[in-house]
Parts: sequence; C-alpha cells; structure tokens
Amino acid sequence: MINVRQRTLLFAGRGEDDLDDEARLDYLRAVNCLASKPALTDKALAPGAVNRLDDFTYIHINQTNIIHQSGYLLPWHRLFLWQMEEALRNECGYKGYLPYWDNARFSEDPTASKVWDGSDTSFGSNGIYLENDHGPYNVILPGLVIRNFTLPKPAGTGGGCITDGPFRDLQLNLGPVAKEVIDPANKFGYEPNPRCLSRNFDPGSSVGVLNWSNATAIVASPTISALRNNIEKLWHKNSHTFIGKEGADPFCPTNDPAFYILHAQIDRLWAIWQGQDLEQRTYAIDGNRTFFGIPLDYAPDVPPSLATIEDQMDMGLGFKPKTKKGMPMTRNGMCYIYE
Repeated sequence: MINVRQRTLLFAGRGEDDLDDEARLDYLRAVNCLASKPALTDKALAPGAVNRLDDFTYIHINQTNIIHQSGYLLPWHRLFLWQMEEALRNECGYKGYLPYWDNARFSEDPTASKVWDGSDTSFGSNGIYLENDHGPYNVILPGLVIRNFTLPKPAGTGGGCITDGPFRDLQLNLGPVAKEVIDPANKFGYEPNPRCLSRNFDPGSSVGVLNWSNATAIVASPTISALRNNIEKLWHKNSHTFIGKEGADPFCPTNDPAFYILHAQIDRLWAIWQGQDLEQRTYAIDGNRTFFGIPLDYAPDVPPSLATIEDQMDMGLGFKPKTKKGMPMTRNGMCYIYE
C-alpha cells in the first residue's frame, strides 16, 4: 500500500479542520531545530550561511531571477516545499507533513488568524512599529541586465523585530537583497548579516485581494497561461507583501518561516487546477526562463526564451532535476495530496 502524505490545513477558523496544538508545536519545534543545525552550503558560495534554514534561503536568493515571473515559478517551489518537508521529517523528527495556511479565510482581517496571535503555537505577530522604517519603499532588484529595476513596496504597520512567538529569537544571516541602495560588494546578501526577524504587515495587500473570489478565479483559469498570470497578479506577490520586510523581499522571503505555509497554499491552488484535468494539466507549462524574460546581468546577450519541462532547475546542494519532476504530486519521488 502506498503511503500518501496528506498536507493539512493550518490554523483554520473555528469549527474548521485544524491541526491541534501538539501538531503545531511539533512543526514549529522542527523549524527551530533546522535553525540549530549547521549549514551544508559551501562557504565559498555563501559566507554568511550558518544553519540549515540558510541553505534554503541561499538557493532561493541564487535562483530568484529565474524562478519568479517565469515558467519555473510553480514546479520549482513545489520541489522546494518538498525538500523542506523532507528536512523537517528526516533531520528534526517532525511527525507530520508541511501544513498550509488558507489565508482566504482571513483576507479581510488576517491578524484575526491564530497564525499571527503571538502565542507559542503561532508564527509570532507583527514587528514593532518603526516610525522611520515602515515604508513605502522603492527597492532595487539586482542581477538583471536592466540596471536599477525597481519594485514598489507599500507602507506597513510595523517594520521592526517581532517580539513574540517561537521565532522571536530566530537569527537571520543572509540578505536582505532587494533594497533601496545595493552594495556592489554584497549584491546578493551572501555575506554575514546576523539580525532579528522583522515584519511589516500591510493589510491592504490582503483585504479585498487574498479572498475566496480571487482563489476561485485562479482555480477556474482556462489555461496554464491564465493560471500563472492570475497566481502572480492576485496571490503570490500579495501574500508576501502582506507580511512585509523579510517576507516581502523577493530574494529571501524564506527568512520568515511563514514563507512555507504561504507557498503551500499557492501550491494547493495549482494542485486544485491540475486536478480538474490531470492528463492535460499535470505537465502544462507557461512562461519565460527568466524574470519577465529579462536577460540576467551575467548573460546579457542571451535572448528571452520559453521554459520547457525538460529544462534543468537548480534546487541547491547539487540537486538539479528537470522541471517536469516538480509538476506531479504523486510521481517522481513525491507523494502527497491536500485535504
């Protein structure tokens, strides 16, 4: 009998299926456990990498301009989530599976969710309010042939360190990367930079956006092109922007442990879309090989081209599977479903 992992709803509303406190605590414990284990990434690549969580952040930084606004967004992150789930289970004794947060249930008041209530079974709450550092910002995305490509970030309601929850003492080491001024000597934030976990909640990125209506529009997308565009426009960016600070840096949102439950929700939306026509949709792909098809600064003369399922993806630590490996949930070594 095949053992199929069932990813479970995390922190649902009252009366909804939910993980109990014991299961939540086990998950949060395992994340902190990974933060206590030494990094495996070569120090020559990321001198600032200290722990296993940094391994995930390093490769996400390294691949950001390839795996966002491109054909690799969904399959790369699906494999990335699987790698995290495997690390939690195999290295830190986590007994469950990677949970997801159905943020649509709380779109009009996300802080009403137990995810952010500041208890030991939560992910902590907002960062302390910093009058001079809560935005708005215009941050530069390094690594593209277009110099000073900027991305606007809205003003939030925090900006500083979180002071509660199980990650209040978490030390971040890599990044930030997308900033108002880029240091050429540390363009991608690989050098040591120990600091706290900060957040800058922006309710405007959730209210009227991360709701049932848009989730329904995403899973009802008629084509893979429409699906990818709807996920990017309606869900992906806004999920990160709501959290703000570390969680809103396109390169290193993985510094905030909430990254994984947010991306599991995105993966779930893709899974629902695929499940409506597995034969035609499992391996459907759309998009360029780089961010909006913009050439990378180290390959300025390479013209835009479309991603294929035979393309190789870099997942870090020498793992470079073909894109098609990250597309089905029940083949190629992965085996999970969403409830």
